[in-house]
Order: sequence, then structure tokens, then C-alpha cells
Amino acid sequence: MQQVIWADLDDTTRARVLARPAHRVSAEVRATVRRIFEDVQADGEAALARWSLALDGAAPTVLELDELVVRAARGALERDDLAAIEFAIEQVRFFHEATKPAALSVETQPGVRARRVWKPIDVCGLYVPAGAAPLVSTLIMLAEPAGVAGVPTRVVATPPGKNGAPHPALVAAAAACGLERLWLLGGVQAIAALALGVFTPKAAKVFGPGNAYVAEAKRYAASLPNGPAIDLPAGPSELLVIADRAADPVLVAADLLSQAEHDADAQVLLVSPSAELIDEVARALERQAALLPRREVVRAALKHARAIRVRSLSEAVDVANVYAPEHLALNVQRPDALLPAIVNAGAVFAGPLAAETFGDYVAGPSHVLPTDAAAKAYSGVSVESFMKSFVVQTIEPAGVRALAPGASRLARLEGLEAHARAADLRLEAVSALCGGSAEDSLVRRRSAAVVRRTRETNVAVSVDLERAAPVSIASGVGFFDHMLEQVAQHGGFALDLNCVGDLHIDPHHTIEDSALALGQALRQALGDRRGIARYGFVLPMDEAQASVALDLGGRPYLVFEGAFASQSIGAYPTQMTEHVFRSLSQALGATIHIKVTGENDHHMTEAIYKAVGRCLRQAIAVEGDLTPSTKGVL
Repeated sequence: MQQVIWADLDDTTRARVLARPAHRVSAEVRATVRRIFEDVQADGEAALARWSLALDGAAPTVLELDELVVRAARGALERDDLAAIEFAIEQVRFFHEATKPAALSVETQPGVRARRVWKPIDVCGLYVPAGAAPLVSTLIMLAEPAGVAGVPTRVVATPPGKNGAPHPALVAAAAACGLERLWLLGGVQAIAALALGVFTPKAAKVFGPGNAYVAEAKRYAASLPNGPAIDLPAGPSELLVIADRAADPVLVAADLLSQAEHDADAQVLLVSPSAELIDEVARALERQAALLPRREVVRAALKHARAIRVRSLSEAVDVANVYAPEHLALNVQRPDALLPAIVNAGAVFAGPLAAETFGDYVAGPSHVLPTDAAAKAYSGVSVESFMKSFVVQTIEPAGVRALAPGASRLARLEGLEAHARAADLRLEAVSALCGGSAEDSLVRRRSAAVVRRTRETNVAVSVDLERAAPVSIASGVGFFDHMLEQVAQHGGFALDLNCVGDLHIDPHHTIEDSALALGQALRQALGDRRGIARYGFVLPMDEAQASVALDLGGRPYLVFEGAFASQSIGAYPTQMTEHVFRSLSQALGATIHIKVTGENDHHMTEAIYKAVGRCLRQAIAVEGDLTPSTKGVL
């Protein structure tokens, strides 16, 4: 590992110290990639077979993951291996379900609604490298986010093993991720097949890491006319570790070696203000490398390694931002102090316990990350990578009045008269439709969508007060879902609520945050509340007596009188009923008085939710166009 003192270097030398291995972008790599692509474009599957035989040692094949194949693969693995695979899949699935983007509506002006919606990509090519060992983790890190995104066709290409078949672990993991087949071909020819639609379905986007040839193949594929998009530049692995004097040199060396063993073109860097630590890490590297099965690969990679001594941890962060590593490890006592200054990194591992290995396998986020300084502009693969979005713009008459003058003025400023006329004609149409009065009453579509994210929950809610259906609730707490359905159905409004929460701990956060998000959505949908009835009253119903009074005047206040005999109804804690309506009152801006008596906790709880729904139906009803207050303001 070459050691340098950063302050002693001029700009040219600094750039050379932080340069990636030259082989990654060599003319030989580019020429080889181009030759294979042109061959496959010209001769199709015949060329693909020639290159696969030459480089993989086997012709391309498709392995159907039927019951017999999967059973045989699982039978070849130890039980602990299968458990680890299933654990990793669950972790990755959980993270990406929690971070899946949701539709969002924005009203930029009264009567101007822009709604961003997300749709999965139709066909994604997922490249899973295979060298001396199967990269099961890469398959999981690609297939699971794609599955969560809803991609209909996931095409996994991976090199065949020495016997022409994939490793059993790849088969078991693929089946557990819901894949039905594997395309057995690797390297540049696999990327060419996915990009051109030769032998495999044509991918709209190609994902996955690989060696220098694979990385260049993806870049070349994206440059072709009608070529696929690519996830990001993901070539040989790289890790930069920032370490202070308190860092354990054994752990620092272990982390550096964990990336050096990937590939001879991998690069690892240590940046520290401590000369003593750098020396200790260098000695630990020698000791640990000698014990590794892939020590020859490690030693080749360490030829590109650097130990950079800086004057401070702040300067270490500056070096990291220039290098923009795929992986950045902060093996320091106070990693939180450095995080605000970090701007360029594929993933950050904060603190001595945050081994990059955890991120490679089981932490949850995808380990497919930008390399070669691409972190300056690219993010790592996520569920969003497998989706695309577009905006649906809905304009009502009030929106035309608000937008048309400015739009036509700017269009004429740019000399685009047809644009201006398209705006002017709509303004004329609205004026004719509404009798020419700018003061005509308009009925606003009272709907809203809210996304509420906390460390414990991710809640997405949409409401439409002008429709009575559909109603869809999924919080993971069955009885609570049923109760919210009662509120929407008796309230006469459409409701879609989805919550992913920490139910493995308890349902408290899920229930409370769902109520807060529902209140926020109702508040947004009501807008200025002009014309609403404002008040709702409900008297006893069923053999459990529930009395509810409600005021949507904007002042949050709850009075709750009632007690339950049991602690829970299924997974729903009865004490949460008061919490739900306190949260709803606060977020909605409503005064709610609830009094309930009875002998059956289920009936008492259901009576409350139904009664609140009935109150909301009365209170949100539009009775005119005036503010429902004698003061003229709420």
C-alpha cells in the first residue's frame, strides 16, 4: 500500500494518487466490447454462441426454475445457507417496500392539480456476475427491488458454472425471489444479448455490477440508438476508509481486504490524520492477507491501494468527496460530526461497527452502487431505479383563469404564437361556459394525498371527499383496518391507506401514525372549508351506546369518555382508540367529543368508528359557498 502525505502533493500528483486503475478504461477493453456487440448485431444468436463458448466455455442456455430444479438446488445447500439467503431476501424486501415512492398530488393554484404517478419499467435486464464464487447477494439486491417495484419481466443473466450450470445457491435465491428462469451467459455477450434482444427479451434498462468489460459494455449499450438505459456505472469494487487514531487497525484492515478480494482491479484507500494508525493497518494487512484463500487477487488489488495522511478529519472528508467512492467507511469516534460534509459516496458506513460487509449482504439497501467517481452524479440502485414517473395535470376553470394570462404572455415573449393561442382559447371557453363572470361559484375537487414517513412507519393516504368508493386499508393490523373502513364508508368518502410499520415491536406507531396521516389528508382535502356544514352529531347506536359530536372549525380538541374491559381486540390494543381520535383531532383540526358505554369491547369500538364516520359525513357536506362561521373566518 503506497503511503502519501496529502499536504505535500500538488494538484497533478493528487489526481494521480486518486486515479482508478488504468485497465478499467483501457483502449483494449473498449475495442473488445465494441467487437462483441458488432458481432452479435450482425450474426445474432450464432455470434452469441461463439463468444459464449470462447469466454464462458458453454453455449447460452435458459434454465427453467421448475419444482425439481429448485428442490435439487435447495437439497445441495446446508440449512444455515438457506436461512441466510431467506434472511437477506426479507431484509432487502423490507427496506425497499418501505422506500417505494408513492403518488403525490400538488395543487399549485386553485383548480390546478399536478399528480406525480409511478409505474414499473416493463422489462429489466439484471446481470449477476459469477467468478470463483456465486454472487448470490447481487441477485437478491437486484431481483428484490425490481419485484417490489412491480417489474413484470425480470431477465436475470449470469455466467454458467464450470459444469455448465449455475451454483445451487443462485438457483435457490432466484426461486425465493419469485424468478421463473435464469439465462446462462455472462460478460460482455450477456449485456449485448439484453441490450439487443438477442436470445433474451430486450431490456428497457440493464442493471448490475461487473468487471471492467461489463461496465464498459453497459456504457456502450446505452450509447446505441434505441439502446437500453442503465442503472449506473458499476465496475470493480472500491472502498475508502476514513479512520482516526482510536480506530482498531485490525478492523480497518479487514474492511480494506473485504473489497480487495473482489477483483484485481478493485481499489481500496485509507485516509487518516494518524501516521501511527496507517503503519499499524499496513502491518495488519500483511498478516491478514497471507491467510486469505484469494490472497493472489488481494495482492494484485493492493498494488492500487493508497494510504493518505491528512491534517484533520475535515480534510479526510474533502479527499473522500473528490474521490467519490462506491463505499465510504467512517471508522471514527464521532461519525455524525462528519456526515453533514459528505456529498459524494455510493453508500456510507458510519461508525466502527458498521462493517461494509453488512451492507453487501443483509442490511437491506441494495449493494449495487456507482463506481469510478460516478457517485458525484449517481445514486445506488433502489426500488425507484426500476420505476419511472410522469405527472398528470388536471386543470379546472379556476385554474385556467389563474394560468392562461401568464402562459400566453411568456409564449409570446418567446415568439411562439400558437402556444399563446392555445392558452387564450381555453380562457375564452371558460368565460363562455361560466357566463363571463370571474366570480362564478366553482366546486373544488376535495381530494388529497399524504405521505408520512418516520423512523418507525411509512404511511401513504389518499382521500376523495367527492366519491364514496373505493375504500382500501392495509396497515397490517386487521381490526384497525376494519375500523377505518367503517369511518370511510359511513363518512361517504373514498380512502386508500397503506402503512408499513414496526409491527414486529408493537402496533402503537402504526395505528397512531395512520391516524395522523388520515387527519392530514382530510385537512388538505377540505382546503379552506368554505361551504361545509362544519358540525356533525350522532346519538346512540346498537346495544353499545356511542355518542359523538364533531366541529371542523379548525380547533383541535378531544373529549373521550369510555373504558374497555380487555386490553386488546386481536392485535389491536383497545387503549389506542383514544389515541387514534386524539391524533385525528390534532392533524385534522377538529373538536371531537366521544362518549361510549357497553359490555362488548368489539361493539363499543366499532360503534365509535361508525359514529365518527357518520359525523364526518354530515360535517364535510357542502351546503353553500360561505365560510361556516358568523365571524366569516375559521
